[in-house]
Amino acid sequence: MKKRYKLAIHVAAWALFGAWIFYVQYQRGLTLNKAIDSLVGLSFAIMIFYLNWYVLIPRYLARNRILSYIAMVLLTLTAVALIRSPLDFYVFREFNPGMKVLYSYDRILNYLLAGLIVVFISSALKVTGNYIRNERRNKELENQKLMAELNFLKSQVNPHFLFNTLNNIYSLAYKQSPETPDAIMKLSLLMRYMLYESNDTLVSLEKEVDHIRNFIDLQKLRLREQTSIRLNVDGELAGKQIAPMLLMTLVENAFKHGLVSRNEVGITLNLLVQDDGLQFTTVNNTSSHKKREFGGIGLQNLKQRLTLLYPNRHELHFEEKADTFYASLKLYFHTKR
Repeated sequence: MKKRYKLAIHVAAWALFGAWIFYVQYQRGLTLNKAIDSLVGLSFAIMIFYLNWYVLIPRYLARNRILSYIAMVLLTLTAVALIRSPLDFYVFREFNPGMKVLYSYDRILNYLLAGLIVVFISSALKVTGNYIRNERRNKELENQKLMAELNFLKSQVNPHFLFNTLNNIYSLAYKQSPETPDAIMKLSLLMRYMLYESNDTLVSLEKEVDHIRNFIDLQKLRLREQTSIRLNVDGELAGKQIAPMLLMTLVENAFKHGLVSRNEVGITLNLLVQDDGLQFTTVNNTSSHKKREFGGIGLQNLKQRLTLLYPNRHELHFEEKADTFYASLKLYFHTKR
């Protein structure tokens, strides 16, 4: 389909150019011989155009062989001029009363200049077309690379999340807790979301928050009354969309590193939803005996995904003081087009 479209454009362009030539000739008094002369000139122009388009540019100019390209262009135009001069002299001489000799400097120069104009137009169109195609191809490759990187990052999220959750269920099973079946059911709900809904580019913010609530319920089965867990949601969730599993990374991090004994602060999650974006903060205890490094697999993953999905549309901050770790994510929703 593209080849036919391209062919149609070329045929239409040459048809318009030929019509313009015949119109000019008609204004000067068109005869059959003049029409044939014009057709011959147009044929040479077409030959030069496509010889440059399909042979000289790909073989020399595209390979950065500039001097060879210039030499071949001049050689081609000279050959065309030497071929056309006898044709004009013997066949169309009656239209050129001043033509006294087979080859003349002025006539050869005119042929060369006319050929150079055709070569220039051919080269300009070819180079411009190649540039546009290369830009489009680079854009497609960039998008493919982006999607591949996002898929890779998401493939890291799910196993990392599953590993932590299975550890929690293992703790319950090891203690022979009667709540183990309930924990497995909660896990099935989490896995359903991760497998069937989080593969979309954007998901409902309501579903993302429900997913967080299910995760918290699963964690409460393990933590019991040893820690205080609070999730505060302020704002309207309906109609809002977000990239999946972004908030969950911060939630997981809070539970992974929060203390579950001698706890004063506990784990607090605050979600503030506004019309154009949201702010999500987590607060959890940390160990005063272990130096914390900001940048585990989960947080590094989150940073990369935010850079790819919300460029210049997010703010991510971490802070630790007085054995308490604070994380804050502010992002702006994608505008609907």
